[in-house]
Amino acid sequence: MMRVAALIFGSMALAAPMATPASAQSQERTERGDEQQIGTRFKRKAETPSVTETRLMQKSVARCVVYRNKDLSRDLLANSDTMGIDFYKVEDLDADGMFDELDVADCLGRAAKFRTLSIRMTIPLRTLRNLMAEEVYLMDQEDPLALTADAPEYLENRYYATGRHPGAVSTAKLSDCIVRHGTASADALLRSRPGSDDENEAIDALSPALVKCAGEGIADAEISTSMVRTVVADGLWARMHYGPTAPVAAVDEETKDDDA
Repeated sequence: MMRVAALIFGSMALAAPMATPASAQSQERTERGDEQQIGTRFKRKAETPSVTETRLMQKSVARCVVYRNKDLSRDLLANSDTMGIDFYKVEDLDADGMFDELDVADCLGRAAKFRTLSIRMTIPLRTLRNLMAEEVYLMDQEDPLALTADAPEYLENRYYATGRHPGAVSTAKLSDCIVRHGTASADALLRSRPGSDDENEAIDALSPALVKCAGEGIADAEISTSMVRTVVADGLWARMHYGPTAPVAAVDEETKDDDA
């Protein structure tokens, strides 16, 4: 079973955290009841200010981890998938020592400083890995990713750490497809601040690609913003990492980036 780290830290703040501007925006949207905005073709799960604040905290932690451990972070992603990490292939890293090696505790303490009296954050290993995919992509891909006309629908040269676990494969297929048909919107989503209007606009713009790739049945499901962001992060990182060596596809007008 994958180890879960429960981290509890105190900070020097003298008061409980107040809502950030991003949280206030989320609260306003929740009160208006417009999480499913005009033009959005799937239901988005309403997000409370506390959930937005947690996503902001997670992003801060992951960014700190990645920038402190650039090469190790890249190596970890190259030997993992959304379901697990192949620790046998990641030098000087194991499941029990991963959080210590990546300085997760200190990064969490720094993210919490001046914001809360204390914080308890539970992060499964694979959740941290998926958060890191977003930050490594943003670190290494300075400009928005652009795909060529012959970029394949799916990256058949992906590495699967879990022996092609059905969950990892299906997520990879979905990620590849969404990024193939909504590259610009996917990139805009990762460059947006969690809980911001920019994030909501990027998801709205990405929804045609999401519906195309996940099927019309997704219109009846409630999808969380964090889940969309996770899938997109995996897809964009994979395009950046595996794309240059992936077998090209026959050029077809229908496979071109729909929102390039």
